[in-house]
Amino acid sequence: MASNSPTVSYGSYGDTVRQLQEALNRVGYQLEVDGSYGKLTRNAVLDYQKKNNLRVDGVAGSETMGSLLSKLYGASGGSSTSKGVLSGVSDETADRLAQLEQGYRPSDEVLAAQAEHESIAAMKPGDYQSGFDDELQALYDQIAGREDFYYDPNTDAAYQRYAALYTRQGRSAMEDTLGQAASLTGGYDSSYAQQAGAQAYNSYLQQLSALIPELEAASYDRYAREGQALEDQYQLVQQRKDEEYQQWLQGQEQWQQALEQAAERLETLRKEDREAYETMLKYYADKAAAEQKASDGRVVNSGKSAKTETTQTSLSSTASDSLQRAMNNYLKAEDASSALALAQQYAARMTPAQKKKITELFAKYGQTVQL
Repeated sequence: MASNSPTVSYGSYGDTVRQLQEALNRVGYQLEVDGSYGKLTRNAVLDYQKKNNLRVDGVAGSETMGSLLSKLYGASGGSSTSKGVLSGVSDETADRLAQLEQGYRPSDEVLAAQAEHESIAAMKPGDYQSGFDDELQALYDQIAGREDFYYDPNTDAAYQRYAALYTRQGRSAMEDTLGQAASLTGGYDSSYAQQAGAQAYNSYLQQLSALIPELEAASYDRYAREGQALEDQYQLVQQRKDEEYQQWLQGQEQWQQALEQAAERLETLRKEDREAYETMLKYYADKAAAEQKASDGRVVNSGKSAKTETTQTSLSSTASDSLQRAMNNYLKAEDASSALALAQQYAARMTPAQKKKITELFAKYGQTVQL
């Protein structure tokens, strides 16, 4: 039986083997989905082939994959109406073929991967907005608005202190000089005494004047330090802004990377899912042709649609993992309603172990969920 699906056997590895292992697990086997066709996978294939009256060779080709995937496909749907009576074809084959001919339907794995991709897309970071712009602008205004340095002794507190000190000392010296001169002249003032007193006073004022260059230099030093302090503060805030931007940029890059990875997973699953659908379609088309040939014209189809069981299959581990990642994304973004809606959508299909993981996930974010 020809097939457009690759044949895998002992020693094979890759996506087709993972697809096989996933399908086997969904019909009751417990294999590690690692993409490696080892002894356990071969034994599961042999067991499945025996139980389903297939060629028992341990090779997963079109016949085995078609039969295996048809069980999963048929179990997930309800009854369908056959497009027409196929002479010599069993009701089950005709019904399954009619279902498949209605067109491709995405599997749980694809829908879950799509939900994950949508959850990541919803987490797109907003445009960069700095929390430091106002502070930087205020500092810049202070720096740019500073007046050029100009020294005015009358506004210098240090000069005023020295002026008061030297004035007191000058007056004291002048009074002492006047007193000494008066004692020499019998207590009478004289022009000499006044001149000597003035000289003593002026001596201190000259000392005060001599301090002005030093005081001016000290004032300029304070002016320069204040300016440097503003510039240092500006640079520090700018550095914090740069770090903030780098964090935003890193978050943007991480989001973009996560989105691309989710898109790649989705595309891979879509491709595998489509190939599985085409394998099943060809499997039942070939099976119908084989039944017609074997019937030799006898009518074995009653013309009534065979009723497939409407039981719901459990979610595969691949689908469950994708859904958990999607719910985690929503919860992390504080969108509990979207996470809850996704959990309730698939709750009836979850295994007890899967429900436990989902409940623990919600609890991690302080949320509760009823499954």
